[in-house]
Amino acid sequence: MKLKSLLFGSAAAVMAVTGAQAADLPVAEPVEYVRICDAFGAGFYYIPGTDTCLKVGGRVRVEAHYVNGDDQGDTFNEFTSRARGYVRLDARTQTDFGLLRAYVSSSLQIGPSSFADNYDEGQYLENAFIQLSNDMGTLTVGHASSFFDFFGTYGYGTRIGIDDNTTEQTLFAYTFNVGNGVSATLSFEDAASGGRRAHFDGVVIDGQEFPDVVANVRVDQGWGSAQIMGVIHDTGVEFVDDALFDGDDDSDLGWAIGAGVTAGIPGTGFEASVQANYTQGAVSYITAGVNSLILENTLSDVTLDDDGSVELTKAWNVRGGISADFATQWTASLNASYTDIDYEALGDLDFYGITGNVAWTPVSGFLMGVEVAYNNVDWEFADEDSPDDIWGVMFRAQRTF
Repeated sequence: MKLKSLLFGSAAAVMAVTGAQAADLPVAEPVEYVRICDAFGAGFYYIPGTDTCLKVGGRVRVEAHYVNGDDQGDTFNEFTSRARGYVRLDARTQTDFGLLRAYVSSSLQIGPSSFADNYDEGQYLENAFIQLSNDMGTLTVGHASSFFDFFGTYGYGTRIGIDDNTTEQTLFAYTFNVGNGVSATLSFEDAASGGRRAHFDGVVIDGQEFPDVVANVRVDQGWGSAQIMGVIHDTGVEFVDDALFDGDDDSDLGWAIGAGVTAGIPGTGFEASVQANYTQGAVSYITAGVNSLILENTLSDVTLDDDGSVELTKAWNVRGGISADFATQWTASLNASYTDIDYEALGDLDFYGITGNVAWTPVSGFLMGVEVAYNNVDWEFADEDSPDDIWGVMFRAQRTF
């Protein structure tokens, strides 16, 4: 009896001590795990503690280029390489005013950014914009694709290529939803932020007095998309040579119009696009000039006539392309452009480009491809010994995640 009492007493004492120690332990806070956000497609997740969905992505792109440089001099680099690393952030939140979105895309690069053979190291901000969208339309502010642009190219953009002048520039725009896939946009854009204040040597661009005004009407349907667009551009020029010009600023307005169509056959992987443009005094909205060392400073919104008067440069161009998934994991495209620039006192500049490529995607997100490109240039004011034909080939490996 005494032994039984002793055992029960010892057990009670141990339980009392254990209970006291358990009560003194800190209580762990509940853990909030990362939750998948499937409202905007794959890759989005909720930022912990918020109702904002975020997608983190990027790309690594490596290229090797060869360009024939027979007429470029002994120091010209016919072979070059380029490596780029991209980081992309896409944040979206549903609010009482609509979908609020912020998007950032930036890249680091080493290698030539165009036909030029000099190596360039630097960071490039491609996009940084905010959007607020609802049933009425979409407000866009920041550095984004110009609302004048429609189609660029299905090509890779080698050191030479077709005349693709799509670009990003800082803008303040509103897109109205008309209905049935039809929209209309009014955009105020900083041409200087997109490199669209073009000039020859000796013609100095004066300070901007106001932003460029861009407008478009667009339709998006199951068959594809179409758009008509226009821009009013502040040339704001001042000429250095006072012997020809009195030095007063001239704010002649330039303008450009364009139209484009993209159409595809659903379920086939086949798509075709074309865009045509015409301008007086807004040349850089429709062309990037000769994409080579053939000519430098080949763009100017205005020129001086023989009597010293300001003349708006006239130009037109057309570019198009086709792209097709012709086999499992294989894609090919063919692209072409033609551009005609009329400088009143200097003569005409005509050039065209053709590119073709084939790409293999062995696994999702990984691409390897080869592209061949050719340019032909004809001008009335260049040196006779300047080259007018040039071709190149490139290899690209790309991982997108």
